[in-house]
Order: sequence, then C-alpha cells, then structure tokens
Amino acid sequence: MADELVGGRYRLVVRLGAGGMSEVWAADDTELGRRVALKLLARDADPARFEREAQAVAALGHPNICRLYDYGEADGRPFMVLEYLGGGTLEDRLVPGEPYPREETERIARELAAGLAHAHARGLIHRDLKPANVLFDDEGVAKIADFGIARLVGSGTLTEAGTLLGTAAYISPEQAQGLPATAASDVYSFGVILYRMLAGRLPFESESPIELARMHIQERPFPL
Repeated sequence: MADELVGGRYRLVVRLGAGGMSEVWAADDTELGRRVALKLLARDADPARFEREAQAVAALGHPNICRLYDYGEADGRPFMVLEYLGGGTLEDRLVPGEPYPREETERIARELAAGLAHAHARGLIHRDLKPANVLFDDEGVAKIADFGIARLVGSGTLTEAGTLLGTAAYISPEQAQGLPATAASDVYSFGVILYRMLAGRLPFESESPIELARMHIQERPFPL
C-alpha cells in the first residue's frame, strides 16, 4: 500500500504499526506539505468504535494530547489523520530494572497530568492509559494518544456491562472488576506509569492478565 493516495490527499509512506482494530501509517499530506499519521480501520473491525475515537479526539485541543486533523473514508474504510509524533513512545524509552531520570519523570508527569486534566474537564475518560499510548514529538513533548476505548462521562459504552477494558498491567481496580471507569481510573493508571518510571518496574507483575487484575484489586504495591 506504500505510495497509495488515501482520500485523494494523503500519500502513504511507511506502515508504523498494525493491530486488530487498525493500522497506522506515516503519510504525506499532499495539500499542506506536512507529515501526518494516518490511522486506517481494519476491514473486519468495528467502525462505531473507530468513529467514537475520532469524535473523542476532535473534542480535545491541548498541547499534551495528539491532535486530530481530518476524518474520512476511502474504499469503504474509515480513516483518521492525526498529528505525526516522531519521537517514539514512553514504552520505547523505559528500560526494565532502571528508574527513569528523575527530572525527565517530573516533566513528563506534568505534561501527562495537564493533558488528562483537559480531557477530564471535557468529560472524556481515556480508560487505557499506558506508556505505549504516550508519544513524543520531535522536541520531546509528551502527548496522550489512542483514545480507542475512551468514553464520555454519563454515556453508554460500546461493550456489555462487566466487560474488562484496558491493559491489565495498568488497569484500575474498578475496571478490573468490570465496573464503569471514572476520571479516577485514569489517575490510577497514571500513577502506575509513574511508579514504573520511578522504580524501574511495575507495582504488580504476572504473566496472567487475570492475576494482574486480581492484584490491582486486592494487593498493595511495595512502597517506593
């Protein structure tokens, strides 16, 4: 698909990643002459969730949240055009067993807190905050990305009650129990990220997602 023109405007350059929900490409905006990230829905994925993510990001405007530039459909596949963040993810920067530099941790924490506060002030809960969803621009500014399972406070969800949403290593106790997420759930996940940055490891570790969920519900992490 490289060099393909999507939506008559965005030329695909290189695929950055792919999952069950979508694939993400670095692309060139041929009208404005800038590099963008183009997120293309997988052919068998749920378009309602994809559209919901686009609506969620479109409602936000903050220097610490990845920006949405455009939304459309090409050959029956919806796509989002997002801010291109070439600095990699926080997950890429974390070395197992090594605490992250303290000054950098403090700076990133301030930036993530500001982005979260902006989303929460607009009634939006991320529900899957983790280092892989924290990206950096070329200047090293941290930005929250991937609002794929976000929801507005008070709105219905796209999944049945009791469904476990989120990533087990960073999931809040209430999400681990299948209860609705709140802004506090994002704050808990944010705290897990900070714990890992400061300690060089996660507060709870297990190969089993179910066991991780239980630990978040029932156990306390070792104090830093």
